[in-house]
Amino acid sequence: MGIKIYNLETSNYETEKVCAESSLRFLYGNPIGKVALEVLVARALFSRICGLWADSKSSAKSIQSFAENNGISIEDSQKKFGEFATFNDFFTRALVDGARPVAEPDNKRAISFPADARHLLIKNISACDTFYTKGQKFNLEKFLSDKKLAKRFEGGDMLISRLCPLDYHRFHYPVSGVIAARRVINGALYTVSPIALSHNLEILWQNRRVLNLFETDAFGLVAFVEIGATNVGSIVNFDNPSTNILRGFEAGLFRFGGSCVATIFEKSANIKWISELEEMSAKSIEVYAKVNTLCGK
Repeated sequence: MGIKIYNLETSNYETEKVCAESSLRFLYGNPIGKVALEVLVARALFSRICGLWADSKSSAKSIQSFAENNGISIEDSQKKFGEFATFNDFFTRALVDGARPVAEPDNKRAISFPADARHLLIKNISACDTFYTKGQKFNLEKFLSDKKLAKRFEGGDMLISRLCPLDYHRFHYPVSGVIAARRVINGALYTVSPIALSHNLEILWQNRRVLNLFETDAFGLVAFVEIGATNVGSIVNFDNPSTNILRGFEAGLFRFGGSCVATIFEKSANIKWISELEEMSAKSIEVYAKVNTLCGK
């Protein structure tokens, strides 16, 4: 069945092939499957075991067949087949210089997509109830785990960027500024697939996540939230709080598994988003775009 998405680069609709789709529909949509989900899959132990395998030398044997079976090109990777020490080494691979050029590098009002991902824009996050399924309202206070902070972002826009296991799994800074604060919010490790989110949006504030706050000259305070998911061994941030950051530079990586990044702006930022992102998001259709492509200003 797959998931309908819009490819910004080709201007065409596509159907995303979902890994283990039938299993996901069973686990998140079937009462019996939900029991299995709570007992095993969402628990950290399951993802930890998968992470141990992905870090083992023997896992390197699976890299080339995984890439070939899923149509993954490594032409822009610094390492080639045979050079990766483990599956996670491949999964978190760095790209050659210039593989993801920054759009409008001199424009201080430009915002870039933070990852190779499927992106969904939620305008006025406090009022929206048409996420992955109509009638689901986003709980900003629970997501940020901070009532005062949620109040500050009330009425602002949020960009959700969903990575699947086939993507380049490093994420980049969507804006320039200073890392004002960082906090780890512990939680479960459910999948962030729209198949699961259509049944339970609460996954986004139930999962383990890392909350970063960026102070920017162009947009005020920006929240950048890295969300863990099933099989995500760990979230790695490259820079520490108080560091000056530049749009387009690598911010961190997700180890093996699907994952998600949410970028939240204050209402006063008054962002003009690109038309394709606005139009598709209004229909609850995700837009596929590569990291550092322009998404707003």
